[in-house]
Amino acid sequence: MAKAQDHDVLIAGAGIVGASVAWHLAEAGLKVAVADATGPAAAASGASDGAVSVASKKPGVMARLATGSLLYTRELAARGLLGPAYAARPSYVFGAGEDEMAAIDALIAKLAALAGPVRVCADGGPKLLPGAGAGIERLVVLAGEGHMPGHKAVRAYLAHPRITPLWPARINAFAADDSGVEVDLGGKPLRVGVLVAALGTSTPALFPWLPVLPRAGQLIVTDAGPVGALPGSLTAAAYLLAKTEGPGREALPPVVIDPLGTGQFLIGSSREEHADPTRVDFATLRHLLARAAAAYPALTERRVIRAFAGIRAAVSDGLPIVGPMPGSPRVIVATGFEGDGICLSALIGREVAGMVRGASPGAEWAADIAALAPARFDPARQECVA
Repeated sequence: MAKAQDHDVLIAGAGIVGASVAWHLAEAGLKVAVADATGPAAAASGASDGAVSVASKKPGVMARLATGSLLYTRELAARGLLGPAYAARPSYVFGAGEDEMAAIDALIAKLAALAGPVRVCADGGPKLLPGAGAGIERLVVLAGEGHMPGHKAVRAYLAHPRITPLWPARINAFAADDSGVEVDLGGKPLRVGVLVAALGTSTPALFPWLPVLPRAGQLIVTDAGPVGALPGSLTAAAYLLAKTEGPGREALPPVVIDPLGTGQFLIGSSREEHADPTRVDFATLRHLLARAAAAYPALTERRVIRAFAGIRAAVSDGLPIVGPMPGSPRVIVATGFEGDGICLSALIGREVAGMVRGASPGAEWAADIAALAPARFDPARQECVA
């Protein structure tokens, strides 16, 4: 006889991906619980810039999934779920020097090949952006992208009445069998039908063979000023190089200037191989701030009120890990998005919810979702085999 279940599904991790999975399952009528060691959006989702961006994604799988997720995010916003969180806005990509010019050319070619909702409106010099500085040699204006603060989206997803919050609570261990999963939730045993692990940097604690790596980024928050002074994010092409070719490939600081709804600016971000949120690197901050000010001089009139290191969950091969664990179909992972979780959360949440319910990905996404499967890693050797 099958054991009684406390919940149909337990989501481990209350970041934006876990919250999206939870909402999609609850909307389908399942009894869902969400556990987190701290609370909603307490890690990368809460510290993100909120960009729903296709431009920053690596060509291929990530760019295609980002395009689909952007469209689906718009749909959820139109339906009222993400309406308070999501807003369309332009994006600006700037560059100086040969490497960044090549990166901008590659961006334009990628967007043309995708033929999606993100398009190039203008390609020229700093005059395309009022207030642009001498640090900009070339500027590309993009339409079709959006902005969605992670904490707002998480709150919207988790407000579903069929979702039970369980935090603070840490999963110490789990054991799956043919009919469900036994979970040790800090000394409290739970029986669930399926466990979805959206644990971010905590993934190796339960799945040590998965190469999920912490990657830090230095971030700066300014004081508030006039809202709307910069209508969209201003991103150095060096940031695209860091995202598409790996950290360290960029010669210039990979700065992103993101205007917040409060009138403040969030400025980032480096990509450093450590997991210490207290390691504030002032030399890196100076480089980021100098380039940011050269690109947008109005920043020199603002004060820095906070500097910190945000920690992202990266994967050794540059792709997130999404899908059932080999040999354990009742355990599904969705982790390693390294700054791309905001954009991908809507589509990944829907597709993981489908996996929980035994559905296959839609034909449009089947190959790309399959490329993210944890089966591409060998637990015995703890390395990529694909």
